[in-house]
Amino acid sequence: MGSLQLEDFAAGWIGGAASVIVGHPLDTVKTRLQAGVGYGNTFSCIRMVYRRESVFGFFKGMSFPLASIAVYNSVVFGVFSNTQRFLSQHRCREPEASPPRTLSDLLLASMVAGVVSVGLGGPVDLIKIRLQMQTQPFRDGGKHRVTVFPGPHLCM
Repeated sequence: MGSLQLEDFAAGWIGGAASVIVGHPLDTVKTRLQAGVGYGNTFSCIRMVYRRESVFGFFKGMSFPLASIAVYNSVVFGVFSNTQRFLSQHRCREPEASPPRTLSDLLLASMVAGVVSVGLGGPVDLIKIRLQMQTQPFRDGGKHRVTVFPGPHLCM
């Protein structure tokens, strides 16, 4: 029986970080549109965010998802791959280099990874959405900053 494979965790971390860097600006626009805070359409939302908050408004709240989604993807990739490997090795009970994988192995490994995914993903999404809904620009000099959080209809 093999040990825990760390390559899958590393691949998940890199993939998660890349997806946040590329997708966060559009995710911010989507979140603002869903909150219904007076944006007419996608392009008017993009223009308004840029005018009021500059390009940095699209990346507001990105540090938390960058750290958490990279860890989240790492755990989900690692759990899925290692569960699938564990199942196929225990089914065959032969010390092969790579035992054949079956559909049932895939299904069960996906279910285990899905349970882990739901447990980690809910709280991460809630915090990410609250950070994205901060609509006031940051102020220098230690002045107070007003933030707007989504109402209870967005907090599931």
